[in-house]
Amino acid sequence: MQKYNQESPMLVNSIVCTIDILGFSQMIVDSCKDGYGDDLLKEINFIINKNKQCIIKNKYSQGKIKIYTDNMIIGYPIKDDGEAELNEILDNVSEYQFNLALEGFFVRGGISVGEFYINEDIVFGSALLDAHHVESNLACYPRIVLDDKTISRLQRYINNYDEAPQRNKILIDNDGQWFLNYLNVIFKHYTECSNQYEFEQMQINLLLKHKVKLEEMLEQNKNNIRVWDKYVWVANYHNYFCDIHFAEEKQLKIAKKNLLSWPRSIADGDI
Repeated sequence: MQKYNQESPMLVNSIVCTIDILGFSQMIVDSCKDGYGDDLLKEINFIINKNKQCIIKNKYSQGKIKIYTDNMIIGYPIKDDGEAELNEILDNVSEYQFNLALEGFFVRGGISVGEFYINEDIVFGSALLDAHHVESNLACYPRIVLDDKTISRLQRYINNYDEAPQRNKILIDNDGQWFLNYLNVIFKHYTECSNQYEFEQMQINLLLKHKVKLEEMLEQNKNNIRVWDKYVWVANYHNYFCDIHFAEEKQLKIAKKNLLSWPRSIADGDI
């Protein structure tokens, strides 16, 4: 099993993901200007530390993460054909993305495959550059996008199954980008649910929480069209997911009136 050697750095073939939080740079600027920088620091420190356990589940994992401010870099060394590691990163990053969304922090990111190294002091390698390129140039919205190399691997794994487990973990957007279907994590088995009805109610409650946070962000950013448009994308994804899996639960969907920017006629106060 390859791993990141802390004493003798060497590049390792890896699955790599980079993530950042939408609008966080502006949050830092605003918090420092308005005197609540310490509060924002404490909040993001608590939220990230609480949820980073999604990424590295236990001490036996060979995966590594590095966090700076709102950015996270994740590397999983590839063993054999890499299917297990790709499945792990798809599952774990989706859970992290979902948990942060419920806290009101929506993320974008990129996933790539290739040479990579990480230790306490440095991250290095072509896979890091490729993942960052996808995040900064192709993700555009709060979505975590797979690059072409990762898609090719995923297609190969899917072809090995009659009903591939990876199919539900990914969606393909209108622009052709493959991205993490992070809401799918609500279907994970939760041991605290004693029966199917309780499990379904838990799923509905989680989607309601996601809806509420999105509505808050849409309202908060309605005067900043560039940022508002990114939350509209997430809201459309949310509604699509609810249509597919909870078509009868109309209360889960975000109203279309919140997703459209209507023109208005000239009022006296405009002249």
